[in-house]
Amino acid sequence: MVKQDMKWALVTGASSGLGVEFAMALAAKRINLVLAARREGPMQDLAARLQESHGVEVVVEAIDLSEPDSAAALQRRLGDRGIEPDILVNNAGFGLSGEFLAHDPKRLREMLQLDIVTLTELTHVFGRRMAERGGGQILLVASMAAHQPTPLLGAYGAAKAYVLSFGESLNVELAPKVGVTVLSPGLMDTEFNAVSGYETNSSMRSTMLPPARVAAIGLDAMFAGKSSVIAGQLNKVMAFSNRLMSRHAAAKTVLRMSKG
Repeated sequence: MVKQDMKWALVTGASSGLGVEFAMALAAKRINLVLAARREGPMQDLAARLQESHGVEVVVEAIDLSEPDSAAALQRRLGDRGIEPDILVNNAGFGLSGEFLAHDPKRLREMLQLDIVTLTELTHVFGRRMAERGGGQILLVASMAAHQPTPLLGAYGAAKAYVLSFGESLNVELAPKVGVTVLSPGLMDTEFNAVSGYETNSSMRSTMLPPARVAAIGLDAMFAGKSSVIAGQLNKVMAFSNRLMSRHAAAKTVLRMSKG
């Protein structure tokens, strides 16, 4: 059993990229951490660094959240440890880039399971516990792809559009006990491109932000109780500009930019 006298945060996708930055920022605020992802080694290394530098407790849970029923399994594991997260950072996810009909069906199913189903189930199981205890905060990670149709990222963009709508709805529905915020990052220097097969063309590189900055924007918005936030001024302008054209025209523009 662990001590529950300090706040606990559960960060999914905590083995690399944005998840690591979320964990580092929360540890700096003296918040204990549960790190959850498939790869245990990188999380153990991160846990050791955070424990030494910030004096927080860090628990590592190696789990494949693209598997069905993984959300319930993770909740049971934490329950056995006596951990009730006060903060949930639903960050785990991956994308598939390229022509939709060429996607591997198994990989497509895993993406939808992770990006939609497991995210929803984690929000449900931990959000319910937060409401029962009288408070908590949830950060859902969407994407700039949520704000317009995204040819060559169609299924991924649609999944993130679900996350955006879902989170903005819960921000109203679960208030004031449980705060829910959606973060929409744009392009970052993370493993996303390598995993998804997405190549950043030169016209889009100017929108890239450091993952640490994106994590700070998301956490600041969550602690401020905002319903959603887009990371980066240029990304905000791009999202707003999409409202000035039809969705069909926006989709054609995205396709043209993707092909560089």
